[in-house]
Amino acid sequence: MSLIQRIDALLPQTQCGKCGHPGCKPYAQGIAAGEPINKCPPGGQETIDALANLLQVPVIALDTERGMAPAQVAYIREAECIGCTKCIQACPVDAIVGAAKLMHTVITDECTGCDLCVAPCPVDCIDLVPLPPQGPVIPIVSGLAVTAQQLQARTDKRNHARLRHEQRAARLHREEQQKLAERQARLQRSTPASVAAVDPIQAALERVKAQKTAAADAALKQAKVAAAMSRAQLHKSLKAFGSPPTLEQHQRLQELQALLVQSEATLARLQAEEPAPVTKTPAPASAELKRAKIQLAMRRAELGKLEKDPTASSDALTAARDGVLEAQRQVDAHATP
Repeated sequence: MSLIQRIDALLPQTQCGKCGHPGCKPYAQGIAAGEPINKCPPGGQETIDALANLLQVPVIALDTERGMAPAQVAYIREAECIGCTKCIQACPVDAIVGAAKLMHTVITDECTGCDLCVAPCPVDCIDLVPLPPQGPVIPIVSGLAVTAQQLQARTDKRNHARLRHEQRAARLHREEQQKLAERQARLQRSTPASVAAVDPIQAALERVKAQKTAAADAALKQAKVAAAMSRAQLHKSLKAFGSPPTLEQHQRLQELQALLVQSEATLARLQAEEPAPVTKTPAPASAELKRAKIQLAMRRAELGKLEKDPTASSDALTAARDGVLEAQRQVDAHATP
């Protein structure tokens, strides 16, 4: 077993990103390269002690600026869920089940308590509930002796969470490859065989165009993920830090804000470069009205969040109110016979 694998085996496998990495394995790679061992709130002091013992380095205190993460599990208030699937896409271990426009629910035994599903929810219907001592996740408490059975249970839990995360990554990769294959098949079908036979240069140009389109789609998807993760990290830090924040916390918030601005600028540039979509047959009026109503509900929920947030700026509130008015106009336009 390599050093990175041994380090990864000691991490809690929540894949929460509080350490600044997109998962536990990237953080294990960072530790192996010399990063501090105290950047994992879910692991707590016990994980720091284990890492220090493994690497033969001094024990240091947990970096509390990254927040605290007691044993917890996500809970969806199902009556308020609008079925947007954003929490399903954010969950790193596929612990949320549901379908578009249908109610979602959390598989409690599979949830790692990473809280990545909270920020993307447009209607704020997800709570993080502390787990009791006998819950499905054994809480990590520094300084307490544990039995061999408890240690094995923790190891089994981490291994199971790691396996689900790897299976999810493999599934997403398969789906991306399938979409790419389908896109290339559509491009090939759209090119007449006679043209391809008599004009090999044109066929080669079409293949290059398909490759560029696939690369642009992948870059756009990565930019969307980066912007969403930056936004979620800033949101979690704002909730975790005190009010007013300390000097170090303020500097950290500025760094996160700058990272968010940069990622959103990259996303906006890629979206501006994206070719215009092919015109499709308009959907029935009833479907358009339904989508407009969903957008209106989401805009109202966003406005409600901002109105409850004492740190929200007046510009953000104004933009949110304008969004609600525009969504209402869309609903009225589709509702008019």
